Amino acid sequence: MNEKRIFTINFALYLVAFISLALAFTQLIPFLIYVGYDPLQRGMILSTIAFVAFFGQLWSGYLCDRYHTVKRFFGIFWILFTISSVLMYYVTAQVFFFHFIAVSFVGGLFRVTNGLLETWTIETSPKVRNNFGMIRAFGAIGWAIGAPLTSFLVTSFGYQYLGLFMAVAALITYGVASTLPDATKAKTDTSLRFSDIRQLLSHKPYILLMVIFVLVSIVMTADMYTVIDKILFVGGTNDDVAFKWSFQAVMELPLFFLGGWMLLKLGSKKILIFSIIFYIIRFVLYSLVQTPFLLIAVSGMQMLTFPLYMIAQKVLIDDETPIHLKSTGQMLGMALFNGVPTFITPLLAGILVNSLGYDMTLMIFAISLVIPLGLSIVYRPRIKVT
Repeated sequence: MNEKRIFTINFALYLVAFISLALAFTQLIPFLIYVGYDPLQRGMILSTIAFVAFFGQLWSGYLCDRYHTVKRFFGIFWILFTISSVLMYYVTAQVFFFHFIAVSFVGGLFRVTNGLLETWTIETSPKVRNNFGMIRAFGAIGWAIGAPLTSFLVTSFGYQYLGLFMAVAALITYGVASTLPDATKAKTDTSLRFSDIRQLLSHKPYILLMVIFVLVSIVMTADMYTVIDKILFVGGTNDDVAFKWSFQAVMELPLFFLGGWMLLKLGSKKILIFSIIFYIIRFVLYSLVQTPFLLIAVSGMQMLTFPLYMIAQKVLIDDETPIHLKSTGQMLGMALFNGVPTFITPLLAGILVNSLGYDMTLMIFAISLVIPLGLSIVYRPRIKVT
């Protein structure tokens, strides 16, 4: 398949995939509030997402490298994600154990499927990898469409039918994905063993990147939970939450489209440093403003944070990973800097909010980013490890 067609299909795939992801995820916290769970119960439920995300991403990355395919396992995990979403939203009665399990699968598989999709793209070809930002921009467009669509569907039909609408979008996504070629995997004489991963874990620059990304992601996760809680606390509505998701997605577009050019001009390390600086400013502002409108306005700094961070993250990990461990390197990384914060942030934020309030909690998150900023300055990128 020629690369022009691969790019076109990827644009369509990211568009419909992120509409599906938005339908499943953007109303998760409002759904738990609607069902009647208090902040402590919500924190307990949301923290379980980390376990499914961590082990799912680690296992899926290993399977992709062992069996030399990303496409097959993306399809399997996508089906599981769809089924979990339908079941979760269908049960609107307060059944704690059920939602404890269902939310962990929806949230965890949200991260697994998202990670596999991005890994698949990165491993397609060098040209596709270097233009990942442009492809990911269509994901932002899909998210911008999906977030308000989710709010509209909930208002019009209720939560019980939301999972069914998500399933339709997911089925379209599966059909589009089936037309793409698989990732380009390095062929080896023997099957991948867990012992081979020691080569990755003994590579100090890779480990340093993991520490940086975990620390940044702890704060990023607070934007998904603590900031949304503050919006609702100061008088915001579900529509405000939906608009925040859409607004952020739209603001991502310019720098995602310019991602390839920025990589060429600045390099991945400088892009990473700039993104962390802007995250510090963003969370300081979150702590200071006190209305839903201003909180959403500050979330517009997504333009200067997430696209830069995402592009730098993918490229730096790919550069520091041995060629036969490409999927494992990406998915192990995501298991750590998605799984760990997903467990830590809801619990830590819950404790801090109860003790200090939303404003001081968000300021503490902002100040904590000084540590990964310093480590990013110390980090020395290397040429690809082979």
